[in-house]
Amino acid sequence: MFVDSIYRWGFVALPDPNTLQIGDHIRILGVREADLRQRKNEIASNAEMPGWTADSIERIIAQSPVVQVSRIDDDGCVWYDASILGPDGTEEEHTLLIYHDDTWEIVDREDERAG
Repeated sequence: MFVDSIYRWGFVALPDPNTLQIGDHIRILGVREADLRQRKNEIASNAEMPGWTADSIERIIAQSPVVQVSRIDDDGCVWYDASILGPDGTEEEHTLLIYHDDTWEIVDREDERAG
């Protein structure tokens, strides 16, 4: 009933990273608004390597959007690792935090087998 009410009124329940365990798989869906704003500000200020975080997440989405939870730190923050090719073609390793927002979703075990 609660879920029906959420959708009927137009609310969307955000995924909660605190429900994840090491080894769970998630799909990265988008870049956080804060990272997009940071990139815009860094470009405007002629910063060195502007938008590095947003650019990296966009490459993760393009190359390998399903990632695995790799660790949960002492503060309860949930992290994933991703290996992607950088703009120059070399392999990059990234460790990124999973936030309580709509930029990711849990991958069902059936989705993993299918895809």
